[in-house]
Amino acid sequence: MPLTKPPQDDIVITGISCRFAESQNPTALWRNVLERNTLFSELDPEENLRSSRKTNLFDRPYPTHCAQLKELYACNPSDQYFPRKISPGENQDVFFAVQLAIDALRDSNTSISSLPTDRVSLRLGYAPPFNTASVTWLQHTLFLDQTLNLIRNFFPATDNVQIEDIRRQLAASLPEASPYSFVSALGCALTAWTAHLLGFAGPAFVIDAGTVSGLQTIQGAIDDLLLHRSDIALAGALQPPLNKSILQGIAGAITFSRNSTLRSFSRESDGTLPGEGGAILVLKRRKDAIRQNDRIYAVIRSTGIAAASIDQHQRVPTPERLTRAVTRALHTGELTPDTIQLIEAHGSGIPHSDQTELNVLQDIFSERSSARQRVGIGSVKGNIGHTLWASNSASIVKAALAIYHKVLPPNVRIDKPYLAFNSTHSSIYLLKEARPWIRESYRFPRRACITAIDFTGTCAAAVLEEYEE
Repeated sequence: MPLTKPPQDDIVITGISCRFAESQNPTALWRNVLERNTLFSELDPEENLRSSRKTNLFDRPYPTHCAQLKELYACNPSDQYFPRKISPGENQDVFFAVQLAIDALRDSNTSISSLPTDRVSLRLGYAPPFNTASVTWLQHTLFLDQTLNLIRNFFPATDNVQIEDIRRQLAASLPEASPYSFVSALGCALTAWTAHLLGFAGPAFVIDAGTVSGLQTIQGAIDDLLLHRSDIALAGALQPPLNKSILQGIAGAITFSRNSTLRSFSRESDGTLPGEGGAILVLKRRKDAIRQNDRIYAVIRSTGIAAASIDQHQRVPTPERLTRAVTRALHTGELTPDTIQLIEAHGSGIPHSDQTELNVLQDIFSERSSARQRVGIGSVKGNIGHTLWASNSASIVKAALAIYHKVLPPNVRIDKPYLAFNSTHSSIYLLKEARPWIRESYRFPRRACITAIDFTGTCAAAVLEEYEE
């Protein structure tokens, strides 16, 4: 549970950066949300055909569409200092992370050159099973040896001189490996190298908490600020570009849709669709942000995390864990459900997960006193896909922008939403269009609850609220 804090030490969001499909920054993401754009593009049709044959374990259902970064998976060379030649075999994700960190600091009106470097902490959610560096290393070692063994078995007349010549030719065709290749494949290198490039001397960690990694990094950043280990904390998560091997592996844990769009809370939904991207937030203590005249997007009122508990046969998140995460966030923030006006839900599009999530939220928010006080719900995954390790960060960015702009953002278009939304007894309604966020009571600031469910069963929640002078 996060540390308790006096009101003057509220933690606030002063900077945001993000890159998702067709969304180069928070402004573009917010526009795509308001316009209800679905930003999926088709994957390789030949791969879809092969994966539908299901001849072995690795022929798992392959999604037809993905919300891809494409040219947005990049960095601005003029922003970054490259102290040496970068090998194609090194992990390129680090430069994407550095760019997001630079963009977040700029958005918070912070100059990197003036940062108190030993008072800045960095936490990033990141855990791809393969990256450029790890694949390159395997190609030059294990895969190369296996290929030569196959040649020996199929062509026993091949002598050692020929084998070594083939090895040299194959190695020359691979991306160049360097002494940094193996080290850069390690997750810890991402934050260490990012901190080095930006001159940070405070804590720098990679966190792997699955799809709740974004919230886990925020909780750690909050503790850094409350314990005065840092004065500025960067927290976020990355989901670099996906490939066939990663998607087929993940297909063993989550259900991919065969459709071209992701439809959260729809009776027609048959699964989720993947997405790529990342986001980083700049966090400060409220009194410091006010003193420095910073823009404040939102206050992070509280967080709640409940460890994994899952039905291993059906891959269904247990209602008890999600209930515990949401109620823990409300309890920590000393809040009641009737003070929440927006839910930015996990909403993966996987039917049993969405139904479980909606049932839990209906139970928790049924305490609201009248239908007029119902809480609106939506999920950014319908726009940019399930961005896996970065998905929780994407949800937090959307909720923070909604609070800042005082707009209840719409969900993407759904023809057949769950019937529960139409019930007069429902405490929750699906947001179908952008609406001015009008406060019904001046007793409470605008507040949003964010929920997240990892495919291991870990659940998390957070409450953001508007900053009031």
